[in-house]
Amino acid sequence: MAMAYNPSTRAAGFQVQYVVNTTGDRWFIPYNDNASTADQLARCKVMSGKITGGSTDAGIELVAS
Repeated sequence: MAMAYNPSTRAAGFQVQYVVNTTGDRWFIPYNDNASTADQLARCKVMSGKITGGSTDAGIELVAS
């Protein structure tokens, strides 16, 4: 049985919180980190995907205090 990661079909209750230092920080360093921080954050969101239905991000930013 083969399985693959499909970030666009997560269950509605499955979300991941990523802790960042400030609002708008990237969650992890994507490949080719020479891009702007905004572009890198957009790639992080693509990798985390959206929950089933496609309107809510599966990755949630949590700012450390």
